[in-house]
Amino acid sequence: MGKLTIDISDELIKLFPSKKEAKEEAKQAMVFDLVRRGKISKARAAELLGISLWNLPELLAQYDIPWFNYSPDDLKHDVETLEELLKDKGN
Repeated sequence: MGKLTIDISDELIKLFPSKKEAKEEAKQAMVFDLVRRGKISKARAAELLGISLWNLPELLAQYDIPWFNYSPDDLKHDVETLEELLKDKGN
């Protein structure tokens, strides 16, 4: 996996409780911008952020991204992802 390093001013970093939280917020902002622009699905966003698809709607709301505003292909992919998750849990 590639690694990208960006410079963030100390002034901006001070707005967060820690550098770790600033890094996580920057990653979320980048991922959710890709969702907003239709570059990735919500299921892919959850994968990239290392969270469950079930927990994604709460984070999307923080970025004013509606849960149900996506294409039929995105819906199909998300349903397939959820089915795999359920299969992995033995349900």
